[in-house]
Amino acid sequence: MSLGGLMFLSILVIVLITALFIIATNRGYDYEHTVDPLPEKNKPVKNTEPPSNSSTDER
Repeated sequence: MSLGGLMFLSILVIVLITALFIIATNRGYDYEHTVDPLPEKNKPVKNTEPPSNSSTDER
């Protein structure tokens, strides 16, 4: 491969990586982030799991 061909291939790879980086960054900024609300301090947290009836838990 000649030096000119190698230079062209190197520049092409750099441009491709730069374009992919810009696309990924723009998709990251376009993503709609959501955050769960904070629990209130004085309210107890409800347990959604049913209590275990296993006799091996209580000894």
